[in-house]
Amino acid sequence: MKILYIQYANPGAFPAAMRAGRLWRAAGHEVRYLGVGFGDGDPLAVAGDLADSCDWVSFGRLTPLRFAARAAGLVGDWRPDWLYIADATAALAYAPLRPLHRGGIVYHEHDSPVPGTALRTRMEWKARNAMARRAQAVVLPNRDRAALLADEAGLAADRAPIVAWNTPCRDEVGPPRVGAADGPVRIVYAGSINVQRVPPALIDALADVPNIELTLIGYETVSSRGHNDRLRAHAAARGCAERLIVRDAMPYHTLLTALRDYDVTFAALPEDAGDVNLRHMAGASNKTFDAIGQGLALIVGPGSDWRTMFVEPGFAVACDPGDAASIAAAFRRLGADRDAVRAMGEKARQRMIADWAYEEQFRPVLDLMTPNAGGGR
Repeated sequence: MKILYIQYANPGAFPAAMRAGRLWRAAGHEVRYLGVGFGDGDPLAVAGDLADSCDWVSFGRLTPLRFAARAAGLVGDWRPDWLYIADATAALAYAPLRPLHRGGIVYHEHDSPVPGTALRTRMEWKARNAMARRAQAVVLPNRDRAALLADEAGLAADRAPIVAWNTPCRDEVGPPRVGAADGPVRIVYAGSINVQRVPPALIDALADVPNIELTLIGYETVSSRGHNDRLRAHAAARGCAERLIVRDAMPYHTLLTALRDYDVTFAALPEDAGDVNLRHMAGASNKTFDAIGQGLALIVGPGSDWRTMFVEPGFAVACDPGDAASIAAAFRRLGADRDAVRAMGEKARQRMIADWAYEEQFRPVLDLMTPNAGGGR
């Protein structure tokens, strides 16, 4: 079976895209990717075992048109059995492909679009909803966002989206922690760095709790250039600069190994975020699942979905990421008992191995796409 994954982005920035490719290949299928290349400055690379399967359209003038043309060429020449459409722009690019493709379609929305008034935005919104109605399956990483899409696209009750969390595969789960838990509690944030995800309140909390060390691993977004420097300056002013460590982004599998040097991942987001993706991140956040797969405990936000998924089972503590006192309280709780932190992380790691791994999340999609399920040609 041939599967063409189409995403108007760098698929290497989406671990679920890479995991799907490996699971398809393990099941004996051929996989190709079409993505957008953002040049040498792109800090996230496609996994080496899939790099030879990627076709790229370079970012620049008329990129959406060139992307749609390249998609049409691949469909016409390679004749895939399935198209795996991974965002609203890719859904729009599919419109001219309808006469060329007679196989199955899955629409997997990693990041939900926001409706707007610009012509292209309105076209993508309509294309995305039409794609959701046409596809044999719709996949989202979060329950609330799945319900929103079903409502916005007018999906029938028997066409409810599949919810597949962005968890690691079992072979990405790290070994149990060994050795004594001593020294400062090492908290890490790994991901894109901006004021919503790494708020100044985090530095104020660091200053107030002396037995905590904070490391940031990632890259500033286009709209947040200079944020790391502002955080460093704030830490210097608060007297905790020596406990703030900033590291560059690194390839995904290198990051998974690097996480084993830490005790806790900070993954708290505000409940009132304007972006629908930030409001509904439980299940969609790679960093939370990557961390617990390596035996780390979590600090999450105050939302009920985060509490149900992580706090109540004993994998995390919660805080308000906009309130330095609330973050500091979480820091103190974790810093008071290193053995308890280690136990939280190991309990979560075992849950990942048992039934949270991506093999389990992706199984309904893979079953649907197999020829015996009737979806392919």
